[in-house]
Amino acid sequence: MKKLVLGISLLVATTTFAQKDELKSLKKIYDKEQPSAEEFAKYKETLTKLEAVATTEDDKTASNFYKSMSPLVEMSTLGATPAPMQIAKILNPDAFTKMVDGMRSTLDYETKTGKQVFTSEINETIKSFRPIFTQMALTYNNAKKYKEASRVFYNSYRLDPKDVSYLENAGITALQASEFVDGEKYYREMKAVGFKGTGLGKFHSKEAEVLKTIAALASTNNNIEQAKIDFKEALALNPDDLQLEIDHANLYYRLNDIESYKKLITAVIAKDPNNAQLQYNVGFLALSDDEKLVEEINANLKNKAKYDELMTKRKAMFTTALPYFEKAHQLDAANEDTKTILRLTYETLGMKDKAASVK
Repeated sequence: MKKLVLGISLLVATTTFAQKDELKSLKKIYDKEQPSAEEFAKYKETLTKLEAVATTEDDKTASNFYKSMSPLVEMSTLGATPAPMQIAKILNPDAFTKMVDGMRSTLDYETKTGKQVFTSEINETIKSFRPIFTQMALTYNNAKKYKEASRVFYNSYRLDPKDVSYLENAGITALQASEFVDGEKYYREMKAVGFKGTGLGKFHSKEAEVLKTIAALASTNNNIEQAKIDFKEALALNPDDLQLEIDHANLYYRLNDIESYKKLITAVIAKDPNNAQLQYNVGFLALSDDEKLVEEINANLKNKAKYDELMTKRKAMFTTALPYFEKAHQLDAANEDTKTILRLTYETLGMKDKAASVK
């Protein structure tokens, strides 16, 4: 038993010394202003060894730090002024995301433990490389590679959360890339940060606009229950925005909640009676049961009493819709959809002369 314990103790000691040697080797190469390609190869090899033997949280954090800094060490092998294309090849969005993940987790760990081993180095790196990170994002943006630009902007914000322009630009470029899930995430983070900041902590976008965007994105992403809340919050800051009210109503139409839709859209029409499309929509909504009603009518052709009842019900439905279609036609006489439905409505109600007058 004593030999076994001694053997384990010896193994632990050997592993500890190995970790120290590897950490020394990594630090030595990392600290060089311009390591050679051979030294960078050794850096990667040593890092792989360290990852395999790191057992304590401190050693895992050290390994994580040196791994996250690998792209910067590789860039250092290119000389004092590497070409933009060389930087882009090494520090692509995926590599940049992994680098930020490592730097961020190291900072969080050292904040939690109070052990400031790499924090100063990371903060200095952020300060030194900030212009490069910004240029990366702008280069992608100028090339219309909005998805990549958005990722770089967002990861730059993670490194430097005091500068909220990174977060705002991440949101804007996510929308340009049609990355709506990420876009919703970024805009919600903007809302969480708040709009009372100054200087680098101040968004260019107004709170009212951000809340509108969040509501639209939640609806687009089928985040339905949250979207209902978001629209109410957005409308509180945009009470005169009719399009926002229409979008709010349309959310319920998509859910087949016709009563809520009708209530909301009717309120919009009261504010904007000269909107031809809205007039048409409300009229069309009044006919939402027509297909079902026609099927019932066809099924009761031999039952005169039931047939007459259903026909009366159908005419009442078209009578309700008629003024909306007439108003829509008055406002937009060239619209073919409106002309077609208005003609059908007149014919259903036995108003043949009026139907013929719709050209």
